[in-house]
Amino acid sequence: MAKKNIRELKVYAQSGYHYKEVPQIQLKGAWLREFGFIEGTPVKVNCEDGRLIITLDSEKAELAKVEQEFMDRELSALQKRFQKEKKQLHAQFVAEHRAKYGKPDDGEEATYV
Repeated sequence: MAKKNIRELKVYAQSGYHYKEVPQIQLKGAWLREFGFIEGTPVKVNCEDGRLIITLDSEKAELAKVEQEFMDRELSALQKRFQKEKKQLHAQFVAEHRAKYGKPDDGEEATYV
């Protein structure tokens, strides 16, 4: 499909602060993706001489990518630490209950109340 470089849109009114109408321009459609405007990608809007110039904010996108990578690494480390602590707590729980109720004989199931 050939890229259409000009789109005709309309400025609408939308309820804003204290229900006062504010102007709104809605951009949506697969054509945005064709021009590189992918969902979640930050953009900049420059206003000059009656024109709105919308560009991809690659600097902010790179920062968001690096931040997400950092958060993923930290989350992974926390999950590993949690699993280790969970095993330790389980072992502690079992040891305390065995000490309190006695160790079951061979072949018997332990029943904890």
